[in-house]
Amino acid sequence: MRILFFSCLFSLCFSWPTQGQTEHTLEKNYRSNIPLDQEIVSGGYFVDPPKEFEGHPYFETKTFESGQITINGLTYKDVPLLYNIWKDEVLTFQPIHKQKILIRADKINEFTIYLNSPARFMRLDENPGYSHHGNGIYELVVEGNASLLVKHRKQTKSKREISKFREEFYQQADFFIKKEGNTIHITNKKQAFDFLQLDKRELRNPIRQNGLDFRRDRRSFLSYLTTIHNQVSP
Repeated sequence: MRILFFSCLFSLCFSWPTQGQTEHTLEKNYRSNIPLDQEIVSGGYFVDPPKEFEGHPYFETKTFESGQITINGLTYKDVPLLYNIWKDEVLTFQPIHKQKILIRADKINEFTIYLNSPARFMRLDENPGYSHHGNGIYELVVEGNASLLVKHRKQTKSKREISKFREEFYQQADFFIKKEGNTIHITNKKQAFDFLQLDKRELRNPIRQNGLDFRRDRRSFLSYLTTIHNQVSP
């Protein structure tokens, strides 16, 4: 796979104020990268949500973080990324106009945002029957014969109390297991055991010893089951 490096663009986005670079230098450096980053900055400008909305629409953080993204099979490193889970959109930063730029979702294969713990995402073309599929971006938690996916999303609701905000963001997550071309939405642990063809009785003690509980922590519970399945059926 061809690897393209975006260290120049990344440094422009994060360090230009302290280095005292002139606007002319910024623009010159940015334009020198245009042949490389056209695939990244082709989605148009992003407009922030209204100021009357409390909170932010992004995954984990509202600031750009270093990331890696694969677009049409080409991997770009050291790219500033921000994932808007309200609109299911991925953003990067244009240093000349100081604008958030949308990355066209239909070109994205996968991307990773380097937070305290790296978060890796992939794009599914379709997920029939799931109304929140959006642009098809899912976190890839476990990869293998069976993969555990999480759809992170934010919605808004009206604030009832008197406040300067009229709407507030709240976050939800839906869990999916993808195996042999089939993807199912996991809403209870029986679905997971059946789909992964695991014996609940055999795993009862290990699950208890690991302190796993589906209702309290679905991510850890389903990660464990998916990993066990992949060990048996690599």
